[in-house]
Amino acid sequence: MNKKLQVFISSTYTDLIEERQAAVQAVLDAGHIPAGMELFKAGNTSQLETIYKWIDNSDVYMLILGGRYGSIEEKTGKSYTQLEYEYAIRKCLPVFSVVLRNDFVKQKAEFLGEEYAIEKANISQYNEFKNLVMSKIVREVSDCKDIMLAIHTTLKDFIEEYEFVGWVRSNDTELNADLLKQLNDMNNRVADLKKEKDELKLKLDCLEQSFESNLAFEGQFIKIEGNYQENHGRPGAPHYVERSVSKEITWDKMFLLWAPYLIQTLSYSKAKQSLESALIDYIGHYFNINNNLFQIIKIQYHALGLIRSFEARTTAGGTAEFISLTDKGKSYLIQKSAITKS
Repeated sequence: MNKKLQVFISSTYTDLIEERQAAVQAVLDAGHIPAGMELFKAGNTSQLETIYKWIDNSDVYMLILGGRYGSIEEKTGKSYTQLEYEYAIRKCLPVFSVVLRNDFVKQKAEFLGEEYAIEKANISQYNEFKNLVMSKIVREVSDCKDIMLAIHTTLKDFIEEYEFVGWVRSNDTELNADLLKQLNDMNNRVADLKKEKDELKLKLDCLEQSFESNLAFEGQFIKIEGNYQENHGRPGAPHYVERSVSKEITWDKMFLLWAPYLIQTLSYSKAKQSLESALIDYIGHYFNINNNLFQIIKIQYHALGLIRSFEARTTAGGTAEFISLTDKGKSYLIQKSAITKS
């Protein structure tokens, strides 16, 4: 079949970025045309009308459903994702969904933070929508590879079952297919080159580690201050007393304890919790670090170029702060922590 199907991919936004990328790649690998993707973000009625037109011009509608319901459209009280799904059903478009299994959602919650991966505000609406989705053609998935496999299998089944309008070059269909394959190969090559560039930059940073001379870091001390609850009661009758913590540590030693947690991007609250966990052995027990002190630590490591702090859009429509290592931070961690041959 020389027809290229246009597949409209719908999902909530920030919690399913990698999953959408896997879906786009699978559609391209199958020789078809992905639509939707990052072109649209839920916003207003005019955008929704534009999305409906794209769905009208698509051959297949695909939904990726995770643990979030998504941004709410004011007039209907439904999420934009559900409105898209219901519109595709009304238009009698072939529809299939991939639904993240509970263990997959839990993994994402550990990485992004539970508030960014699991619905909290509109639980009943999410459950009703999920029940609707599960009543149709569904593939449950445990990772991005499952998503890609589900797309390949379902598109193959759809091609055998439906008569699609599709897209066909009137002058040279075979040439069109070859160009699409070349484009996909070029995208893969660009990704490989980016990976090589990042690896080379990391090696270069390992050879040249420098910091601003006026910023405290190696050999310079900071006093860690916080508090914890100490139990002075009896079994069955606990009585907690708040105790304070105050202990010095060098900036570089604290960074090397914290950095392994920041290899993956963490929300602000998760990053703070990970620093407290990293310092448990050094302090002697679990504690809550002073909030103002955590801000100072974050700013210092940001100024040193070891971490980056940025805002990103949440599935609830607002923004939140996230923290991760920079390439310089990763290379410093490797340089100081990797074990060399004796």
